[in-house]
Amino acid sequence: MVIELNTRNNQLLSALIQAESVVTALSERGITVLSVMMRDNRPRIHIARHAYCEQLIRDGQAAYLHFGKGRQGPLKQGVFNQDGCQVYWSESLH
Repeated sequence: MVIELNTRNNQLLSALIQAESVVTALSERGITVLSVMMRDNRPRIHIARHAYCEQLIRDGQAAYLHFGKGRQGPLKQGVFNQDGCQVYWSESLH
């Protein structure tokens, strides 16, 4: 039990260190990080929409996920992976 718990803790710490590195890199680009959460032992980083996101979409390094329609049109999020973390932003709220 102790060994299993230590392994899980180490995996979580490793993922948090990855997230810290990605948050730092995004911040250096001037991107606002809104939140960080863990999902399936993988960091998910929510950012504010930024011109860099549009560049990644144009270059095929990011994609949109569509979730239906809201009052103002289609609901979608942009998403890309960076260093083991999933980074996403909302296009629906703009």
